[in-house]
Amino acid sequence: MALDLVIVTPEGEAFSGTVEQVVLPGSEGEFGVLEAHERLLAPLQHGPVEIQAEGGSTWAALSNGFADVAGERVVVLADACVLASDIDRDAAETAKSEAEAELAGLGDGEENDTRREALTEFIRQSEVQLDVAEK
Repeated sequence: MALDLVIVTPEGEAFSGTVEQVVLPGSEGEFGVLEAHERLLAPLQHGPVEIQAEGGSTWAALSNGFADVAGERVVVLADACVLASDIDRDAAETAKSEAEAELAGLGDGEENDTRREALTEFIRQSEVQLDVAEK
């Protein structure tokens, strides 16, 4: 069984290869895709991606995006995707702590809403990266 998987971010291609299965973090929960899957366009949320191939599983931290599934091809368009092997755990922990401290120091005013949302999003992505780094 073969499935072509491509994960693309604004920075470029994060992953491309032939896999047996991919498990994605859908907005309604995780879902797996195998060869000959029914056509599907699904929104994705922050979460781990399990890429299963002949040699075992590869993990990645994914942010919001979409998955376009068509038979033997899955194209994932995401805001960010980092393979577990590329995650610097210490740097991710430090960045998460700094973002949490900044978030805690923000006032409650509307002028901080945009920054608050950006920090919350960053913290969620950092948590996924730390989770994936342990796999």
